[in-house]
Amino acid sequence: ASLPYDEGYVGSVLARTCNSRMARMTMQAVAFVAASVLGLAQAVPLKYARTSSSAPASAKADFGFDYLHLVQEWPGSFCDTKKGCLWPTNEPTKGFLLHGLWPEFFNGTWPEYCDPAAPFNMTALSDLEDDLHTYWPSLMSPDQASFWAHEWTRHGTCMEPFFTSSAAKEHDFFALTLKLREGFDAFAMLSSKGIGPASTTSWEAVKMALEGTYGHKVEVGCNFDKAGKRQLLEVRTCYQPVLGKIEAIDCPNEGSAVQCGSPTAPIVIPPFHPALYSK
Repeated sequence: ASLPYDEGYVGSVLARTCNSRMARMTMQAVAFVAASVLGLAQAVPLKYARTSSSAPASAKADFGFDYLHLVQEWPGSFCDTKKGCLWPTNEPTKGFLLHGLWPEFFNGTWPEYCDPAAPFNMTALSDLEDDLHTYWPSLMSPDQASFWAHEWTRHGTCMEPFFTSSAAKEHDFFALTLKLREGFDAFAMLSSKGIGPASTTSWEAVKMALEGTYGHKVEVGCNFDKAGKRQLLEVRTCYQPVLGKIEAIDCPNEGSAVQCGSPTAPIVIPPFHPALYSK
């Protein structure tokens, strides 16, 4: 599921929902987006092609999910669409930025909003705040905390059983997400293979570059810029809980090139920062 930043309020989601995040919300009849959704034509969701038959054996135990999606997006591709973006005040890292860490099931469904009694507490993340601004900013709202609050209430609370022995589950969720991102620096991996901003590549080339370094199958998603040109938007890595630890696995939908046209179709990588876009 690629594209939008998963903001915690209707306007932000609607403004950016053009992929499987829309599919997710529609499937689960989430009242959160009970309004007219804009921009559905930007991309074909990865979720549409997912089946449980391609997934490895479940190791979810009693954690309440089968595996985790770590989703990272290229900010240039997020911002150069017709919807645009709101660049954060604190300059983020030059690279792929975190969208989220999402618990999912191999059958194509997912848990969400699992614990209404676990409110978001920004003060619990004081030691992580600098890293959150650097690697996990919102590109839709100046209120960064509202974005992180949504990621916790919608997705993080569904990982509480995994952090069962901890009294700081919210902190553990954000710390784990940042740690997994550190272990998969997509920008560095692609740059080492000569794939970077202002270049033209393909779904196949991106996957080969990432998987050759990382060692596991990843998912790659695309969207369209204002002119209708297809571009690299998103990379996903997948993980399973095994004996209280998180281990990398091949992503269930790693073989789908639907969003990017075909395995060898040309896709571009726009500049990182909106200020660098050509007029």
